[in-house]
Amino acid sequence: MGLRLLGPPELVVGDRSLDLGGPRQRVVLSMLALNANRVTPVEQLIDAVWDTSPPSTARGQIQICISALRKLFGDNGQPGAIRTRPPGYLLEIASSDLDSEEFAAQVLAAREHSEAGNTSEAAETLRRALALWRGPALAGIPSDLVQRGAALLEDRRFAAVEERVRLDLALGRHERLSGEIQALIDENPLRERLYGFLMLALYRAGRQAEALEVCRRARATLIDEVGIEPGQELQKLERAILNRDPGLNLREAPAAPEPALAALPSSPAEEHRPPAPAEQLVAPRQLPASIADFTGRERHLSEIKQILADDPDPSMASYAVRIVSISGKGGVGKSSLAIRAAHELAETFPDGHLYADLQSPNDDDRTAKLLARFLRALGVAGTAVPEDLQERAELYRSRLASKRLLVVLDDVTSEEQVVPLLPGSPSCAVITTSRARLSGLSGAHWVDVDVFDAEQSLELLGNIVGPERVEAEPESSLELVNFCDGLPLALRIAGARLASKRHWRISGLVRRLGDEAKRLDELAHRGLELRSNIGLTYRSLSSQAQRLFRLFALMRASDFPAWTAAALLDTDLDDAEDILETLVDAQVLDTVEYPAERVLRYRFHNLIRVYAWERLVEEETAAERDAALTRVSGAWLSLAETAHRKEYGGDFTILHGDAPRWEPPEPADTDTVGNPTTWWETERRALVAAIRQAAAAGLDELCWDLALTAVTLFESKGYFDDWRETTQLALDLTERTGNRRGHAAMLYSQGTLHMFQKRLDEAERCFRDALAIFESEGDQHGVALVLRNAAYVDRVHEQPEAMLDKYAKALEIMRSVDDRIGVAHVLCSLAKFRIDEGDADSAQEMLDDALTICQDVHCLRVEAQVLYRFADLYVAGDKIELARQALHRALRIVRDIGDRIGEAYALYGLGRVRHREGRLDNAETTLVHALSLAKRVGERLIEAQSEYALGEISLARGDTATSAEHLSEARRLFDELGSSLWHAKTLVLLSEAHAAEGDVLSASGEIDEATELLRTVDSAESVRWRTQLETARRALLTNGAVDA
Repeated sequence: MGLRLLGPPELVVGDRSLDLGGPRQRVVLSMLALNANRVTPVEQLIDAVWDTSPPSTARGQIQICISALRKLFGDNGQPGAIRTRPPGYLLEIASSDLDSEEFAAQVLAAREHSEAGNTSEAAETLRRALALWRGPALAGIPSDLVQRGAALLEDRRFAAVEERVRLDLALGRHERLSGEIQALIDENPLRERLYGFLMLALYRAGRQAEALEVCRRARATLIDEVGIEPGQELQKLERAILNRDPGLNLREAPAAPEPALAALPSSPAEEHRPPAPAEQLVAPRQLPASIADFTGRERHLSEIKQILADDPDPSMASYAVRIVSISGKGGVGKSSLAIRAAHELAETFPDGHLYADLQSPNDDDRTAKLLARFLRALGVAGTAVPEDLQERAELYRSRLASKRLLVVLDDVTSEEQVVPLLPGSPSCAVITTSRARLSGLSGAHWVDVDVFDAEQSLELLGNIVGPERVEAEPESSLELVNFCDGLPLALRIAGARLASKRHWRISGLVRRLGDEAKRLDELAHRGLELRSNIGLTYRSLSSQAQRLFRLFALMRASDFPAWTAAALLDTDLDDAEDILETLVDAQVLDTVEYPAERVLRYRFHNLIRVYAWERLVEEETAAERDAALTRVSGAWLSLAETAHRKEYGGDFTILHGDAPRWEPPEPADTDTVGNPTTWWETERRALVAAIRQAAAAGLDELCWDLALTAVTLFESKGYFDDWRETTQLALDLTERTGNRRGHAAMLYSQGTLHMFQKRLDEAERCFRDALAIFESEGDQHGVALVLRNAAYVDRVHEQPEAMLDKYAKALEIMRSVDDRIGVAHVLCSLAKFRIDEGDADSAQEMLDDALTICQDVHCLRVEAQVLYRFADLYVAGDKIELARQALHRALRIVRDIGDRIGEAYALYGLGRVRHREGRLDNAETTLVHALSLAKRVGERLIEAQSEYALGEISLARGDTATSAEHLSEARRLFDELGSSLWHAKTLVLLSEAHAAEGDVLSASGEIDEATELLRTVDSAESVRWRTQLETARRALLTNGAVDA
């Protein structure tokens, strides 16, 4: 049986292709195949089949698909191919039966031939690999998730094609390659490497001028498409061709090198092994028993054994004792790992093992007692043990000097505890475990142990309670694992409770753990208790660190930045970070790195956070908790305001309240916000959590102010769900508390969200209510902001008089309150109306003023919007080159600042300009990108307009069927948006497409509908479209389809 993914998916037995079933079943099989021999979670299968909004019966339908696929495989000799493996399913298939794996194997073989100098064989192997492809990978599978996997396969195919071209060039086949490479460039015009291949092929064929022309064409394409120059490699190749560099000429391929024989390294083991003792001494065996269900630490175990199993190498470590230092949070399984490693190293250390649990704080008396115990274990009579601590340590080292012995020091709290217990001989070794990393142990090899992932957690749970119970309740098992958050001790306690109560269902324990207040009570069983384990670390902290640990329980974000410690403690950043680091060292706080943003953040393990909350409620008064929460919320607000000012050039287009802000007593030397775009994105989840907390705590002024300021992020990135949730929380709170101004601000924000999502009736209602409150409160700035957005609704509803009246009032107030970006916004919007009316001079003047304002205050986001409007002006005046330049500038800005909605607008504008230039292929590519981005960010107007523009291009090509598909979708969207003019324009083009297909009846109905719509619109553009409508009507009259 063979499974083929490199083309339309096929399951083949012999020369017979099997029926794969319906679309859902094909999607499920495709996902299992993409993850062949690995578990595919059920949730991933659901996402693949339904993309968004799966039905309540989704899991059941997935099970039906799995059952059908199992029957298909079973009927054809593979009954066990699909297995249940929590949290999903696994497809077991040999690599030779999967064409994608066969392709990968041949690509790897080609690489090995190439590295060995067998260039010709490498090229032929790649040809065989590429011959496996029957078309686009997984073609015809209607799933975004599957197609993302298919795209990875396509990338690998193209990489193989590029490598095969490179090899053919090296073999001197340049004469026949240029046509193939040009076809590849036509398919992938932004792949610089292909241009380089073509230039080299042409140059070696004696066509220098053509090679240089390829480079010029590459430069023009890259600048036009993405606004960048070619990379250094292409530029260096161009200079080499200009200079006729001899290094470009084809050199005779070197002969394949003879394989070198690797010299077998001689082992120094015997030379450095201590001599056998003259008499048999005591061999202590103090290790505790290893746990039977040791799970999930195989990599760490292998690492420890590799460090300690071999004899010491004098050239590397002179006479130093080998130390492995295992660190990790309490309950993570450090001791289990150390003990298992020690047992497996028993043969390496035949003279025995010493073991000590050092969890108590260090003191000389305890160390002296441990040394006495170790000495007695080594055969020293009790009466011969010295009284002095130093003398005991010296005797201890002397006794170990001729031995191969392993010392395990468990639960160490400091380096000082370890040093007196270290052997002096390199023939011995030491394993330590500790919560904090023992960085003071010179030469130690550190092994950091973290929590389990879901797969390891489920394996451990299955080992304790039995795999059949986990398989019987896969969803509940996964929930249990999530509650334990991968902490092995928590999993062991939960598993032990279930193992002792065979009649319990896993779902029953999950229900009990669902109550966070009682979760630590449930995680206790016969001497195993998680609360006491965490408490051991907590009690070892300083009083300041304990307080910060408690206060961090207030943070409901999944992770948080370092400055929050300063706000919680009401101290400066340096002092707070010092205390914060003690929590990290003690492993009660984890670090989370975001390399792309170059920031370090912190998070609680879920169960440690529960313990911290218990201590917070127990040890901090309600007033102290409220004060800390107010400080940290005020700090969020202060930083959000800073980010907004950086992005807009000041406190423009925003309202603020009287909530207390918090700033550190001594300002930090560094700018906490830095790049506002990066800061907003990094802090988004934490900001949303802060707004939720402010709402829950009844901090109405903080809540609404922070919610409104965060719109700066939500709007540009299209985070509409976050916008909706936070606004509704603040709206409800301000209504309950009677905060009228805050309530009006949230109505304005909610209306703006409705406006962005083109729910214009709801937007109009919100703006009306907000305006009434702002006017009654005498808040002129609030009035102006509402009027500005309400005017936009009037524009979409084609009510020009109402729109102009609102814009005029908004502009007057914006100028009076010195909201300069508000002024630029209004001018930009008015300019759009003037462009549509044909008043280019007025529009130019308004846009010049708006651009000057944006550049003066350095507001890039609104500058990009103004440039987009300039492009409209230039297109209307047939100044296409100027329009393209304006849109390229706008596109660079929005990409630099991460404005995804602005990027969708700029791409749409570029697509229209390229259409006007007659570059239909380029226009279509750009518009497809605009459409895809608009869908992702929820910008429905650009989605509709992009569909319209794509329909227009298809109609121009004579592809009436594709045109009708695009235009029908645009018609639906414009109807939902309530845009009568665009709806009518779409109907006119759709009638042309249907008429060209001979569907005169549909075309006639669309003309009639467009006629009715245009009667409701009064604008210069509607007049032009009435003329086009009459032309279409006359064309149909000749067919007798329309009544005269």
